[in-house]
Amino acid sequence: MESSSLKELQLKRVYRTDDDDLYRDFYTKCLSVSLRYDRAVGFFSSKLISKSVAGIANLVRSGGYMRLIIGHPLTDEEFVAVTHGNKIQQILTDYEDKLLEIITSESADANRLKILSWLVASNRLEIKFALRRSGMYHEKIGVFQDKEGDIVVFQGSANETVNGFESNLNAEALSVYPSWDDQTFQNYGNEYLKGFERLWNNEGTNTVTVGVNSSTYEKIAKKAKEILANPDLSLFDLLDESTEGQYDLSNTGPHIPKTLAGSPFKLHAHQTDALNSWKAAEYNGLMKLATGSGKTITSIYAAVKIYEAIKRKNGSLFLLIAVPYKELAYQWIDNLRLFGIAPVKCFESKASWYHRLTNEVAGVLTGATSFAAAVVVNKTLATPTFQDVIKKLEKYHLMFIGDECHNHGAKSINEALPAASFKIGLSATPFRSDEDEVDSPFPNESKQRIINYYGDIVSEYTLRDAINDSVLTPYDYHIIPVYLTIEEQDEYDSLSNQLMSILQKSPISRADKERITQICGKRSRLLGSASNKISELEKVIKSIPRDYRSHTLVYAGEGKSTNSQNEEVKVINELTTVLNESGWRVAKFTGDVGTKERRRLMEAFKEETFDALVAMKVLDEGIDVPICSRAIITASTRNPRQYVQRRGRILRRAPGKHSATIYDFVILPINEGKASRTLKEAELERVRDFTELALNKAEIENKLTNYGLVYDYDR
Repeated sequence: MESSSLKELQLKRVYRTDDDDLYRDFYTKCLSVSLRYDRAVGFFSSKLISKSVAGIANLVRSGGYMRLIIGHPLTDEEFVAVTHGNKIQQILTDYEDKLLEIITSESADANRLKILSWLVASNRLEIKFALRRSGMYHEKIGVFQDKEGDIVVFQGSANETVNGFESNLNAEALSVYPSWDDQTFQNYGNEYLKGFERLWNNEGTNTVTVGVNSSTYEKIAKKAKEILANPDLSLFDLLDESTEGQYDLSNTGPHIPKTLAGSPFKLHAHQTDALNSWKAAEYNGLMKLATGSGKTITSIYAAVKIYEAIKRKNGSLFLLIAVPYKELAYQWIDNLRLFGIAPVKCFESKASWYHRLTNEVAGVLTGATSFAAAVVVNKTLATPTFQDVIKKLEKYHLMFIGDECHNHGAKSINEALPAASFKIGLSATPFRSDEDEVDSPFPNESKQRIINYYGDIVSEYTLRDAINDSVLTPYDYHIIPVYLTIEEQDEYDSLSNQLMSILQKSPISRADKERITQICGKRSRLLGSASNKISELEKVIKSIPRDYRSHTLVYAGEGKSTNSQNEEVKVINELTTVLNESGWRVAKFTGDVGTKERRRLMEAFKEETFDALVAMKVLDEGIDVPICSRAIITASTRNPRQYVQRRGRILRRAPGKHSATIYDFVILPINEGKASRTLKEAELERVRDFTELALNKAEIENKLTNYGLVYDYDR
């Protein structure tokens, strides 16, 4: 079976030309499963690129990217000129001429010329020079990284040349440090990894690292355009003979896939309707599509179609996608890859994306490339560094997709949204904020900012529509009544009275508004940590047979509660303890967990290593876990956005999944005061929403009557 990750390759820790074929046993194998390849060498030969056809084919198809540092010596005079900035252009021109000769020389091997030109022109290969005084940068570091985030660092005597890898030529050796071999990687591999990044970012003590000028890339791109003008040429025919022409070069960039998830690709009717409405609104607008109904695929399809139209007029397009979290960014990257798009990942350190983003933007502006893309988290989007780069794009070059766009109503992030001719805002609930705990007496400025930027809602596809169309699975709904204790009721009443006292003022000052936010937060945390939830949770989890526990999500409140030992503990920790003590295998999935660990937890969850994931808010926005078939919601705000997102998360379709089950902990008062009536009405509003579409609607209504919670469903 063909390997799909670095771990599966079963790599040795040392390769020597006397015993191994460095090229076939190590280099090509790693390249074929990698999404990223970094290399720093003293000597480089393009012949190795043209030999590595199979590995590069897979790297390109996976949306991969290569960074190459080539060493060159400087005289004392040249070193001073480079470090002090004068005459640097003249010196660099000499080296760039050599690079151009390597890549675009007419005497070069035809395949090598075509492959390298295409890689550079499509921003898949970025090159820098490492320059030293009276000596040469001669270190050899290589880094492979795959789709799982695993890394293989190698270091040794072999340059990036045929002589360096062929067993019948030089005697060479490589040491290999995989990231999953923790101790070895920390002791050795990580040092080389950090060393490469320091070199790439020009942070060396005696080495100066400089990037290739945009004019050089333009010359290479011009050569590539001459190649790409040949309609009979398929890059993958050059890269991998096994393709037998099935991949056209036109499909190595953005394209509509023939299949998706093993089935022929075709948009659903609601997706086509959404795109037609967006087009009628002059390619601007909000798509209010139910969670799980294909918002991501719809908008990527739109981007590809815009690109195709612009390309026919010899124009160029930059696609920018903004998301709230890194986890959501990775999901977008996976989906973009299905459409032949390899975006810049703008959500780690600046050093990891700045230079590539700058080059991609320059490529679109100069016409050196017809398409480029980036995925950015909102926090990075608002930074001056990112803004300085992206503002260079004219609006007619830019398409912007804002996922979970309800986050873009805040003034700070709204002001950072770029001017773009094509805009799509995606959210199942675009106009509600997390702070909306009461009927606000203030103007909804957030909503207005969102509309001013994206335009009006152009398409709406409800949860009811999605269930009726079998886009989402049907579900059973179970109400779990949780009554406040006397102490909790007293505190809730006190906070509510304070809130009403402030709301009766006119006008309401800035200090009053801040106080309202504080009181709402306290009241929300009080409900989230209601102590009777623990006993009710124990009943629920004991009622679920062991064979039916897998793929469960448990949502916890954000506050603290007092346990049986009269100690204050976080609610999420208390729930996790209760689950563990009841024989459930669980893991916490919170914002404190690093990206790599979250991915590991998610994989373990899918493979049923854990029965349940316990989370607070991190799964609320866009995190795709379609395999989930059960949710135990012990805490919900009054915000419809949150419970709509959570319900949609559970209802996503997956193989073998025919329905879902939701347990909703409904917080109820123990008196009949005004604040209590408001609480009951707010909770029943959510119950009504969930009940309307549930398979067991009649059963729920009977239970509500038994609980004395009669609700007018026809009002």
